Amino acid sequence: MKKKILVLIMAIMSLSATGQQSMFKALFLFNFAKYIEWPQSSNQKDFIIGIYGSDDVEDELKKLASSRKINAKTIIIKKVGSPDEAKGANILYIPTSKSNSIDEITKSLLNEPTLIVTDKAKMCNKGAHINYALVDGKMKFEISKNNINSNNLKVSPKLISLGIEVQ
Repeated sequence: MKKKILVLIMAIMSLSATGQQSMFKALFLFNFAKYIEWPQSSNQKDFIIGIYGSDDVEDELKKLASSRKINAKTIIIKKVGSPDEAKGANILYIPTSKSNSIDEITKSLLNEPTLIVTDKAKMCNKGAHINYALVDGKMKFEISKNNINSNNLKVSPKLISLGIEVQ
């Protein structure tokens, strides 16, 4: 009986930690937008955040999008099933489960003004712009100024200083 209770408690704690991580990732995504400048040519009516595949972050993003704006624009959370569907997104989030598609995605979005955010170690070395990283139990992010610039985006030095810069 004690073993079952311990397993249940551990499962609940795991769900809580996962939920917290999803919430933090969603908040980070919204805050990244404050420090990125999109070209005037990509001036759209809405601010689109694409999610490649499925992830718990989607629910958190939808909650935030219902009560916030980015750059005075309504936020649209769009589920994306292929790299071509990601075109037009201001931000594309790629969860760990889809990280094996990074090469195809970066090729498809080359020169597109889309910020690519991933969730698996070393993805900035493969073309991601920003990558979530767990360092000493704390949520941090890696950032590649060169990768961001290659998609016609400008990044504030302040955001670079807040992250772990990757060349």
